[in-house]
Amino acid sequence: MDIDDTIQVRCSRCKGKFRDKARRVRDGYSRQCPSCERLLFFVDGSPNTDINDALRKAEQVRKLLRKAEEEEASRPARRAVETAVDDPEATVAISPTDRRVRGSGRTTISSR
Repeated sequence: MDIDDTIQVRCSRCKGKFRDKARRVRDGYSRQCPSCERLLFFVDGSPNTDINDALRKAEQVRKLLRKAEEEEASRPARRAVETAVDDPEATVAISPTDRRVRGSGRTTISSR
């Protein structure tokens, strides 16, 4: 499931719509409208409904993105547990630090 990480922001001056990243749109963020070049300030509790709608939508998208990232991070661990349950004689996974090859000694850099 791909989540669009942008939201639509409606300019209160020209009524035009433009897209901005949901991770940016937070309390204290400001952005210039690409059409009329008016500076929009995103502040919680703003009397402007366009600003409040954008802040609310950005928060919803950020929650969905965090949830998707958590599911993605837990997916490999879940597969390893399912494999271990299905096949009890499965080999133990080697961590990346165990795979490292150590050098033969210190490396010296000689100057000219």
